[in-house]
Amino acid sequence: MRGMNRRTFFFVLGVISILGMVLRWTGIRFEGVDYRVCLEPWYQQLKEGGTLAALAGYEGDYNLFYVTILYLLTLVPAEPIISIKMVSILFDYVAAFAVMQVAMSAGEETGKGRFYGALACGLVLCNPVAVINSGYLAQSESIWAGLALLGFWYLSQEKPVRGMWMLGFALAMKLQAVFILPIVLILYFYKKTFSILHLLWIPIAIQVSCIPAIIGGCGFDVAYRTYFRLMGEYPFMYYYYPNIWTFFKEAPYYLFGKAAIVLAFMALLMFAVLFVQSGRRHAMKDYLEYVAWTTMTCAMLLPCMHERYNYIAEIVLPVCAVFEKKYRVPAAALVLLSALCYGGSYLGWSPVSHYALAAGNLLIYFYLTWKCFYGLYDGCRAGKRVEPC
Repeated sequence: MRGMNRRTFFFVLGVISILGMVLRWTGIRFEGVDYRVCLEPWYQQLKEGGTLAALAGYEGDYNLFYVTILYLLTLVPAEPIISIKMVSILFDYVAAFAVMQVAMSAGEETGKGRFYGALACGLVLCNPVAVINSGYLAQSESIWAGLALLGFWYLSQEKPVRGMWMLGFALAMKLQAVFILPIVLILYFYKKTFSILHLLWIPIAIQVSCIPAIIGGCGFDVAYRTYFRLMGEYPFMYYYYPNIWTFFKEAPYYLFGKAAIVLAFMALLMFAVLFVQSGRRHAMKDYLEYVAWTTMTCAMLLPCMHERYNYIAEIVLPVCAVFEKKYRVPAAALVLLSALCYGGSYLGWSPVSHYALAAGNLLIYFYLTWKCFYGLYDGCRAGKRVEPC
């Protein structure tokens, strides 16, 4: 297949962008439970407050960065359900852009960079999970995931300051953005293309995101207060995401929470050691797989995971399938299982057993683990630098 010329590339991107918006617009007036119970009341509270001081009176459990965005939306002459969803939809396109850039870089060696980029963009924008999340449920996953993926892209292009600022804003939006930090740290120890001091830009970016709230009367620690308040809030290991803890629903967090965190840390540490010791020349398509695995490791092994916390893996694994055919079935299954979980929880679909969903997720995770670890172990065993598969 020949490469795609520039004009065709932008035409295809235009068609994909329009299609992505049409899919989301079909649910633009759908009011999910989170919108009715949380987002709309918060919006009305901020609107009645009128000034930045309303941020200091906010009593919800979302980070102040997102609440600041909600406040700014109260100044926009548009229906709240549309304006709130449009912010999430905008960041769907940011996430698609970031993944597209990675895919284009991965496809450059074959001269098909634009083709792979357009395909990746389409897979993100037309992913049912992404459509439901932003277009129907008005959730914020696309915001933190888009910023985190953009940060990863900047770091892979040796632009560490931009990358750290994006990661900081992602963490300011939601703590789950920390799921991408393992691959960032692995990149640091493996490539050393940026200084460890660059990580200091992350807390600076988090603090900058809260400047409007601080002006409104919040304390200087407001950026971190929500994190600590939510830690250990739920008493059991299993929350909503079908993962390994689904099979231990009544296991108390105070007994097993730290052990679960250690388990996830050890899995990531084993991966990091193999990554550094493998001697393998890692291609950009490999990094896509590693992003999917590291983020899914956090969602599958950590306790108290919400059904939306595996969002990055759910939009990245289908793009991995573009380069590796063996991922096509796992990627399709992961998206389907997540859509079923969303549908049963928010859209009124007939609920599917979370035990079945968890079993499916674990099978996908174990397969992805085997693929990633085997490739790295094979490099270690060979004891020399090898070309990526």
